[in-house]
Amino acid sequence: MLTTLIKLGSQLSHNRGEWDDIIDYPNILKEKDKNIKLYVAELVFDLDKCDVYLSPSLKEYDEEKSCLVFKNIKIQGGNNKAIYACVESGKLEQIRKTFFGAIDSKGNIPSTGQFQEAISKDFPQFNDTRLGKLLPKIFSLSNIFIEKFTIEKEAKGQVERLIDEKLLTSLVLQSPFSRIILFYTSVLSSEDGINMATPVSKIEGFEEFMKAKFLEKGKKQTSIEVSKKLCYATGTLNSDVAEVNFSDRYSLNKMFVKETKNYASFFDKNSFILNYQVSNNNQLLLSRASKYLLENQKIRIAGIDHCIIPQFLNKEEVDIQYITKGIFQKSELLFDSNSFDSLVTGAEYETDAPFWITFLAFESDGNFFKTINEIKDVSKFHFYKIIESFNEVNDFFKNDLQDSVDWLSVMTDYGKQHRFNLASIYSIIPIRKDKEKKNEVLSLFKLIFENRKIDSNKLFKHFCDLILCHRYERYKSFKNVKEYDDQYFDFAVRDSVFKYFALIQALKQLNLLQNMEENEIVTPETSEDKPNEYQQKITTFFTQMGYNVDQMAMFYLGRMLKNVVKIQDDKVKTVFSKVNFNGMSVRDIMRLRVALIEKTEQYKKPEHMNKIQRVKFDDVNFVTFFKEKDWEKRMSRERAIFFILSGYSFGIVKSSENK
Repeated sequence: MLTTLIKLGSQLSHNRGEWDDIIDYPNILKEKDKNIKLYVAELVFDLDKCDVYLSPSLKEYDEEKSCLVFKNIKIQGGNNKAIYACVESGKLEQIRKTFFGAIDSKGNIPSTGQFQEAISKDFPQFNDTRLGKLLPKIFSLSNIFIEKFTIEKEAKGQVERLIDEKLLTSLVLQSPFSRIILFYTSVLSSEDGINMATPVSKIEGFEEFMKAKFLEKGKKQTSIEVSKKLCYATGTLNSDVAEVNFSDRYSLNKMFVKETKNYASFFDKNSFILNYQVSNNNQLLLSRASKYLLENQKIRIAGIDHCIIPQFLNKEEVDIQYITKGIFQKSELLFDSNSFDSLVTGAEYETDAPFWITFLAFESDGNFFKTINEIKDVSKFHFYKIIESFNEVNDFFKNDLQDSVDWLSVMTDYGKQHRFNLASIYSIIPIRKDKEKKNEVLSLFKLIFENRKIDSNKLFKHFCDLILCHRYERYKSFKNVKEYDDQYFDFAVRDSVFKYFALIQALKQLNLLQNMEENEIVTPETSEDKPNEYQQKITTFFTQMGYNVDQMAMFYLGRMLKNVVKIQDDKVKTVFSKVNFNGMSVRDIMRLRVALIEKTEQYKKPEHMNKIQRVKFDDVNFVTFFKEKDWEKRMSRERAIFFILSGYSFGIVKSSENK
């Protein structure tokens, strides 16, 4: 991984300015889509008038220049002092900390701003610059700033004064279709020779301080010849090798730390400084690559943030930045829950070069970076094979099974149609809210991508958990499961059954399924039979889905169940109460069959006769295929539920003429 990061960092470094690593650029995609006009506002510290005010003159935001001109430095996490002359909208609190300090945990009022603290503590050489002399004078405006720009709000029983940015911007914005995206600070002080409001970023001492803090670490040279040391990241000897010190806490490189459960966990903690040393230039390249990947190669998998990290053969000279765009877009086909029409295939970024992918799951609030799971070394061949298999299964269910299931309806969530992919699976394997750390979906995806066998028994257990969630509306406990109203339980069953069918078929194609009957999908030739012939369509369905006789028996029991439930449509309690959704033993199956036959005897009304005849017809088929001897050796209780409900949810789709 380090090799890839360094190569990527090197490619990103071409034509790169010295400030690019520390300047932050706001995400303005939403504003662009809505054609919102963006502006930069000036917050003036007027030492001549002892006042602080927002200038009524706004500047248009320039995507390329504004952040660099006014030095919109990335917010530093942890215990770093605030040192910001410019901030993004929503972060004005950082301006207050920078120039006026912050009340500490004991309620003590600050005696200086945090920028002045940072200079005095770590960079005293800048105390005598113009910036160093102005900061105490700006601090004297603290009460005026608090009075004009903050309001009292109660939080957790305490009254705090918070910046009211909406009120502040309403004073200068004229149109509802405009927005301030950046605030920069400026100073006016005739006593100090500053006769016009001048950005703090242009004050003598500011750029020098920023360069000393961020850009010149490890660059001090002495006249004494420095011996070369081994750089851990590249295995080469360099003269500027030192213990790693990445300032950015939101970084892939923060996995290499002294604590356990990370990439450096087998290092001798007492010798860490000697063992894990990287040249200053390579640290810079690693930081640049990490930033790029986290901003451009991050995707949600099973509800968890993952970073996509490719790896290439050392001898291959490839444009990593270019190819990773294609890998990301291919990943979207598998993991993105957006409608398929909105996704792209990444064909323009195709490469003949072999590669492997690591999907790195992580947690971070911006102040720490913790890896929680890895899907490692997924080959290009297997990655593409997974995409192809899911696409083929989706097309098979959409086209070949159109007489058995309305696949487009199954794959429609909240009014949007989706294509079957791994995002679909995330919503059909319940993840208990109080046990989110044990993510069964992520474990399944890991097996799929690492080309390891999957126990089908576990899949059917997940299916039963899903049906129990729908039946008893346990949605608060399983937040990842799509919620259905009680009256749409039949749709919940249908959608669950056929999505599991699709998953099973995809795993069969990938040859990853264990403990599953050896039945292959058989796509029948086009038939001239009439589309409303009930039994012919069931027989075709059995052939297409590779049913064995035991599964056929459960299917017909499910058809009996469906028709009896329809007969009992006006009843509060139906024969559904006879179904054990945890799993059906052979005795449970026999009891259910008897109960269904008994119900047909109780409802002999003319309007029910057609359904009663259907129940009797399906019962004949059930008896034909059901063999009680050694039943539970051939079919588990959870599988029985699945195939019963496959019959229950099977629907004959009417012809287009009949609508």
